Amino acid sequence: MVFSVDCETKNIVATIQDGDITDKYECSLLSCDNPVCSCGTVYLNLSPVRHKDNFMSSHRVDIDIIQRKLGYKDEKKVPIEDLEFASLLLSKLDETDFHFLWEMYFAYKNKRSEEAPLDSIDAHFDYHEIEKNGLMSAYNDVLPYGDQMLVSINGIKCIIFDQYCLLSHCSCTDTTLTMFSAAEFEKTGKELCSVTLNYREKLWGTLEERTFSVPIKTVKSAIEEQIPDFYKRLFKRHIKLKGIYAHCKKKHFAPQQPLQVPKVGRNDPCPCGSGKKYKKCCLKGSN
Repeated sequence: MVFSVDCETKNIVATIQDGDITDKYECSLLSCDNPVCSCGTVYLNLSPVRHKDNFMSSHRVDIDIIQRKLGYKDEKKVPIEDLEFASLLLSKLDETDFHFLWEMYFAYKNKRSEEAPLDSIDAHFDYHEIEKNGLMSAYNDVLPYGDQMLVSINGIKCIIFDQYCLLSHCSCTDTTLTMFSAAEFEKTGKELCSVTLNYREKLWGTLEERTFSVPIKTVKSAIEEQIPDFYKRLFKRHIKLKGIYAHCKKKHFAPQQPLQVPKVGRNDPCPCGSGKKYKKCCLKGSN
């Protein structure tokens, strides 16, 4: 294991062994500040813990923790000594290290997702489907690193995906909740069940076209017991999503304008191209 946290200073420390030499570095971790970006790249700044008998250089290392490879956009622009150090560091990372980096990365992105002003979040939406067919959107699809709702159902750790209507003129408080097993790094695994819920009235229901082995009473009891403020949380998440959608729609979506058909006089040539006057052609046929 390379990474650890100093008990006294609470700083992140990287201990790198290369042959008989063991070096220590204090680390700081950054990532991109875009709440909707899921690139998975962490930027590590490593400053050496200096000793009297040696001198070590500081380094910047970019790691894609999802693909588990170096995350530089262009390695040709990275100084060779930094690239060699980064490759050495990457080769020393084990499963525990990647999990540690993921937790730090998620915490960083989560803070920016939850604190970012709504008008600064440029999320992707299927505007036509939302406006025409009322397509619902899930909170963690829009904000992949936003607060997650986790619950244990029948001993299985689950992630709840809560979907909402985002239409500005709609005042419904309906949501669809889909429970997935929590896979590695809190990603979604197998879908366990889906239910409907009016969070204002606390009315639970099932989706008629689906059958699941988990009874709705079991789901409801587990969520209410483990997430006491669940209904209030749904309300806040719904309002936040509608705010983000309204901003993005104003910025990106231009609704199709109705076709403007020029007026045709009775004695004008018929627009169908027949050569007859409008009153003796299409107008006559429409009467």
